[in-house]
Amino acid sequence: MDGPPVEPILVVDDDPTCRLIMTDALERAGYQVDAASDGTGALARIVGRRYALVVADVSMPRLHGLALVAELERVRPGVPALLISAFSDERTRAAARRLGVPLLTKPFHAEALVGRVRELLRARAIDSSA
Repeated sequence: MDGPPVEPILVVDDDPTCRLIMTDALERAGYQVDAASDGTGALARIVGRRYALVVADVSMPRLHGLALVAELERVRPGVPALLISAFSDERTRAAARRLGVPLLTKPFHAEALVGRVRELLRARAIDSSA
């Protein structure tokens, strides 16, 4: 992949500070970013617009990240996702594996987030060209 995707990345977290930190890190890395404060709002955005990638917190009110990722696959098949969680217990990790989605544990450095996003977008580009 030569540069950032045309479509934005959607960042979903109910914690405004975490959402802002992730959004800022991705924008500084050259990505266009949209943000949502919960899974229900994110799903409405996903239905109305294409995204290159969705980064979602696992623990959110109304529609948690695992359910959002499952809906993402139904509504926009092939769009990659990255789950974020402060509670990376075995149950959460197993659920993420079943969905085929990587899990990044909070707290993390901005570079770790950007690196994971790059990997996922690169893999998507390779899959699309194959």
